[in-house]
Amino acid sequence: MLIVGQRIGPYEIVEKLGQGGMGIVYKARDTRLNRFVVLKLLLTVHSNDESQLRRLATEARTASMLNHPNIVTVHDVSCENGNDFIVMEYVSGHVLDQLIPRKGMRLNEVLKIAIQVTDALSAAAAAGVVHRDLKPGNIMVSDAGLVKVVDFGLAKLIEPTGSDETLTMRMDSDELWHTQEGTVVGTVSYMSPEQAEGKPLDTRSDIFSFGAVLYEMVTGQKAFRGETRLSTISAILRDEPQPVSAVVSDIPRDLEKIINRCLRKDPARRFQNIADVRIALLELKEESDSGKLTVGEQPRKARRGWIIGAWCTVAVAAIGAGTFLYYSRPTPQAEIRVTPLTSYEGFQRDPAFSPDGNQIAFAWTGRSGIVTHIYVKVIGTETSLPITFGDRMDMHPAWSPNGRSIAFIRVLSPTATGIYEVSPLGGPERQIAELFSEPYQALSWSQDGKWLVTSGRERADQPSGIFAISADSGERKRITFGNTSDEFYPALSPDSRQLAFSRALGYGIWGIFVAPVNANLEPTGRPRQLDSPRGLPRQPVWTADGKDVVFANGSTVNTHLWRVAADGNTPARNLSTLGEVAYQPAIAAHGERLAYVRDFNNVDIWSVKVTPSGKAGLPVQVIASPRSSWIRPGGVSLDGKRIAFESDRSGPYGIWVANIDGSQATFLTDVSGSPAWSPDAQEIAFDSRRDTHGEIYVISADGGPARRVTTRGDNLHPGWSRDGSWIYFDSNRTGRFEVFKVSPRGGDEIQVTRNGGFASQESPDRKFLFYTHARGLRIPLFKMPVAGGPEVQVLPAVHDRWWGVNNYGVWFMESATTSFDPGLWLMETPSAGHGSLRFFNFATESITTGATIPKSPAGGLAISSDGNTLVYNQVDHQATEIRLVENFR
Repeated sequence: MLIVGQRIGPYEIVEKLGQGGMGIVYKARDTRLNRFVVLKLLLTVHSNDESQLRRLATEARTASMLNHPNIVTVHDVSCENGNDFIVMEYVSGHVLDQLIPRKGMRLNEVLKIAIQVTDALSAAAAAGVVHRDLKPGNIMVSDAGLVKVVDFGLAKLIEPTGSDETLTMRMDSDELWHTQEGTVVGTVSYMSPEQAEGKPLDTRSDIFSFGAVLYEMVTGQKAFRGETRLSTISAILRDEPQPVSAVVSDIPRDLEKIINRCLRKDPARRFQNIADVRIALLELKEESDSGKLTVGEQPRKARRGWIIGAWCTVAVAAIGAGTFLYYSRPTPQAEIRVTPLTSYEGFQRDPAFSPDGNQIAFAWTGRSGIVTHIYVKVIGTETSLPITFGDRMDMHPAWSPNGRSIAFIRVLSPTATGIYEVSPLGGPERQIAELFSEPYQALSWSQDGKWLVTSGRERADQPSGIFAISADSGERKRITFGNTSDEFYPALSPDSRQLAFSRALGYGIWGIFVAPVNANLEPTGRPRQLDSPRGLPRQPVWTADGKDVVFANGSTVNTHLWRVAADGNTPARNLSTLGEVAYQPAIAAHGERLAYVRDFNNVDIWSVKVTPSGKAGLPVQVIASPRSSWIRPGGVSLDGKRIAFESDRSGPYGIWVANIDGSQATFLTDVSGSPAWSPDAQEIAFDSRRDTHGEIYVISADGGPARRVTTRGDNLHPGWSRDGSWIYFDSNRTGRFEVFKVSPRGGDEIQVTRNGGFASQESPDRKFLFYTHARGLRIPLFKMPVAGGPEVQVLPAVHDRWWGVNNYGVWFMESATTSFDPGLWLMETPSAGHGSLRFFNFATESITTGATIPKSPAGGLAISSDGNTLVYNQVDHQATEIRLVENFR
C-alpha cells in the first residue's frame, strides 16, 4: 500500500480514493505534466500472476482506444518497483451511486445522465467492447454534469483467489462476484441473466445492466435485491422487478417501457443495440423539454367512479359554448429562440442534422487544434463525440436518410478531395469517391440513400459542376444544365425531385437556382433563378416542407441568412433577426430547428519597416476596430504618408482613408473595394459592383462623385502605373482573367497579358509588370516588360494578393495554416496560427524570412514607393460557433 507523498514513477500520491476486489485506487499528481490522474494498483495476489499482467496490458490498451468524451481516458499501464498499475484520467465529481436519492432522481437529471451513458456504451459497442460491470459505482458525474464511465473492459480481468470466504468478503465490500474459467464476472445486482449463468456475452448484456442502473436512478431502489449473493442471482434469473410505476407515481409511461425492455430475461427480446436505447431516450427528452410528455397513471389515487364522470359531463355541458370558442382560437406559435449549440474553443462549422433532428454533426478543430474533424453532438447535452481522426481536414458532414452513416469530405491534397462514409458512432471509414478539389463544396443525400450530390471538378481546367455519386459504387455522373459557368453548393429537396445550387453569373456575382430532376437525378426542366440580393448567394438548404430555400448572402464581414420561395414567385426576405454574419445554414427534417454558423472576426491593419536587404522591424498596429479592415495592393500612397482600406468599422462597408499611423480615418465611399492610390495621392481607383458587372471607378481622395472608367466585362483590382497615365485592372471579357489597362479619364481598354493575368503591379522603375495568372493560394508570380514581351516566372508560389514589389525585390506573405482563400472566404475557412513575411532579393535571387507574423495573415499586402514601409492584414481575433434556432417554421 502506498502513502500520501510517496512517488511511484513520475506520479506523486495525493490521497487514497478507494479499494475493491481488483486493487487500490489513488489520486495522484503527474509531476511531468502537472495534472491530477487516477492510479489503479493491482493487489499483490494478482500482480504475481504473469497471465493476469498480460491480460491487464491487453485490456488497458483496449480501453485506451475508446476515445470518447463520456469514457474515462486510460493514459498508461506500467510497473514500478513491483507495483503494476493503470493510469487514468482524473474526474472531479461524484460516482452516480452517491447522487441517487432514496426516492430516485428527477426526470431531467435521469435523462441527462442516462443519455450520456448510452453515448459511452454506443462507442464501446462500435469498438466491440463489452463493459461487463456497468453499475452506478462505475459512472462518474463531474461537477459540470459531464458523465464519465470507468473500468471499460477491466472487470473481466478479475479472477477469484479461490475460497468462497474471499468471495463473500468481496461481496460485502463491493458486490463483485468472480469464478474460475467458466466464467462469471460482474457486480451481482447489475449483471444480466446470461452473465450470472456464465454464458458468452455480447453488448446486450450491457443493455440489461444499463436497465438496472436506469431503474435505480428513477426509483432509488435496486431492481434486483436479495439477502445473499445467491438470492440476488435467483431474482435476476427468475423474478421481475417491482413495476417502476408502483414505486414512483409520476413516471412517464414511455420511460417505464424502456426500462422494462432493457430488463427482459431473454436477450433476444431486449433492445438489440444500445444506440436504439439512446434514440428512445432522446425522443423522451425532446417530449419532456417540449412539455408534451405523457405521465403514467397514479396508482395510489383511487378512481372516483361514475359519479365523477357524470359530474364532469354536467360541467362540460355548462361551459360548452365558451370552451368551444376558447379552444377554437388559433393556437399561438412559440417564439423563435436562438441559443448557442457549440461554443467550444477553436472553430466549429458545417452543421448537419440527423434525420430525427435530435443530433447534429459538425466540423471542429478541437479545443487546441487546427485541422477540422467530424464530431456528433446530441442536442441538449454538453459533450461531442469525435468520429474522424488524423492529420487531414474533414468537413461538410451529411447524415444518410436512415441515420446509420455520415458522409463527409476530406482534403486529400491541395488538388484533391475525397468523399467518405463513417458510422455516427465512429469506427472504420469507407472512401466513396475522389474529385479535384473545390473550395465551395457541399454534400446532399438523395431520399432513397442511393446518391450523394456534391460539387467539384474532374480536372483543374474545368469549371466547377454538380456531380451525383453512387453511395455504393462511387460511380459519378455530372448533372449538367447546358451552362458553362461554375456551379456549386448543391442541395436536394426533401423528396429529391428538385435541386438547388449556386451559379456564378460574373466575378463576385452569383445566383440561386432550382432545377427539377427525376429519380435518377437527371434534369427534367430548365433551372429557374430565385430572387436574391446582389452579391454571393450560396449554401442553399431546403425547409422541411420543401417549399422554401434558405441561403447565405453578403460580404465576408456582414453575411445574413435569406429565405425565398422555391417556386420563384416571391422576393427573398432577410432573416437578419437571427444575427449578423450568419452562414452555413442547416434545417432539420423534423423538430422545427435550424442551425447556422456565427463568426466573430476582427481583422486589423499592421505596418512594419523593412530594409533593402530583407530585414523587418517590429510590427505596429495602425488600424484597429471591433470589426474588420482590409488593406489591398496599392493601398499605401506612393509617398508613404496615407493608406486607403476597406472596412465596416462604423457600420456600412466601404472605402476609408487615413494617415499611415491610422489617425484621421475618414469614410470615402460605400459598396466598393480594392482601393489604389494615384501616384500623386490625389485620387483613388476602386472597383464596384453597383452595376451588372464589376467596373473600375476613380474618386478624389477628398471625396465627391466617382467617375466610371471601364465599360464592359467584369473589371476588378485596379492598380496605377507609376507615372499615373494608366490604370491596370483585371477583366474576364476574353473568357478568363487577363490584365488590361485604361486611361484614368476613360477611353480604350487595352489588353496587356495573353496567358492569364490577375492582380498586377508595376515595378517602381516602370520597367516590368508583375502579376499572377489567376486567383489562388500558391500560384506562380510572373513578370513581363511594360513595353511588351515574353513573361518570366519570378516565384513558384505566392498568394494572388499577398505580395508587393519594391526596387530591391518582392515581399510576400505566407500562412502556416490557411486552407483556402482567407480573403474572400475568411469566414468560411477559419485559420489559426501564424504567418511570415518573406523577401525575394532581385540581386541574389535568394529568399529570406524578414519577420514572423504572430497571428494569421489575411486580405492583402501593400508597400510604399520608397520600399521602406510594408502594410498588411492580420487576424487579431477569430472564433466561430454553431447556433440553434428553435421553433423555426
